[in-house]
Amino acid sequence: MFDKRRNYSRGGLDGYEVFFDDCSGPKTLVLEATPMYLYQQTALEVLSSLDPLPNIVFLFRKPSDRSYSHFHYMQDTKARIDRNVSFREFVELARNDDPRIEKLSTGDAGRVIAYSRYAEYLPVWLDHFPETHLHFFLFEDLTKDPASFAKTVADRLAIDPIFYDSYDFRRKNKSFRIRNAPLHRLKRSVGHRIPRRTRKRLKSVMAPVYRLNVDPAPVAVTSDELRVLEELEQYFEPYNERLAALTGLDLAPWR
Repeated sequence: MFDKRRNYSRGGLDGYEVFFDDCSGPKTLVLEATPMYLYQQTALEVLSSLDPLPNIVFLFRKPSDRSYSHFHYMQDTKARIDRNVSFREFVELARNDDPRIEKLSTGDAGRVIAYSRYAEYLPVWLDHFPETHLHFFLFEDLTKDPASFAKTVADRLAIDPIFYDSYDFRRKNKSFRIRNAPLHRLKRSVGHRIPRRTRKRLKSVMAPVYRLNVDPAPVAVTSDELRVLEELEQYFEPYNERLAALTGLDLAPWR
């Protein structure tokens, strides 16, 4: 999606395989993760046509929490949502698929409400894959006990879970607040024009300097945002019930 040279529509599987050039040793098992395949027709068609058929792991997060996290991630870390837009305004426009949201945000930021109605997108995957190749988990179980969760997934996929006995589960890609949005957008725009490996080296060198534009204070949830979250939980309830019926998941952690 984000690298046209590697897009399947242009480069096919040969272009896609470039992402796995760093794999070393006997390649008996390859894993890859993205939050977008659930909603993509191309991914569904290609993955379901592969031989051998891949295992598909779905990790669902509580929709209201996901919407809130995504909003602040896109507003701060990605600088794609105007800083003057409130969470309530964003949610109201997104829930109604209001075209005005395109003027307030860039990319697919405004699709987070629709994309959190998981039950609307899952049936086609159930039609294309046998039950043995579809695996459903909750994000909340991952954050509660990462090691136990990883072992559960490994066991489900017939992978030796012993690897996770000593694995260091570090948080990556953390969300952060920025002080100057235009400067952050400029930094990201320049970064996209630099080759990936060079960009990684520059990032490690420049990170201490750029921290000056990062606000270390955590995001404080306002009273109005709490009310919006409660409204979202009611809105998502019928979709969550359908998800539970489709997957057999116990959604108690969401309640």
